[in-house]
Amino acid sequence: MLNIRAIKKDTLYNVMLQQLYSLNYMWLRFEDFIRVKATKAYKSEGYYQLMEEYGSEEARRLVKALGFPREEIKDLIRFLKYSHWTIFENIEIAELTANSFRMRTLDCSAQSAAKRWGMEYYDCRTAGLRIRSGFFKGINPKAKVQAIFTPPEARPEGTRAIVSCEWLVSLE
Repeated sequence: MLNIRAIKKDTLYNVMLQQLYSLNYMWLRFEDFIRVKATKAYKSEGYYQLMEEYGSEEARRLVKALGFPREEIKDLIRFLKYSHWTIFENIEIAELTANSFRMRTLDCSAQSAAKRWGMEYYDCRTAGLRIRSGFFKGINPKAKVQAIFTPPEARPEGTRAIVSCEWLVSLE
């Protein structure tokens, strides 16, 4: 096994960043493979359950690694800033009330990849909702996630063109 404590921090950072990009790339490739080769499994309840489990597992590991408080909406935002979304995407976060915030993805890499691969758009609504729900409920079971819009839906009036999707996260 690689002795990570013996590696210079900047080298380890660069290696881990490349590993994250590799995993993100393969996630999209595996998802496309399942869509084409395992059509019965694609978008099934089992498929979506795996998405939710992914979000929950990411949250569990971040809670363990970071040890932040988990009670308030600002705590959810703090964990979000360490999530895969902020590693791979340009995420805009706006606290709306003491119990809610808006999460927007700007110029989504999955949407860009879908276009490169000849798809009109990447359908992320249900899977995106389940991953986010698993993630935020994994931090605080009172969390609720709602999709405001995802492709191919029209953006709400006044929403900038670079906004790829928008989610409302709240505590009940």
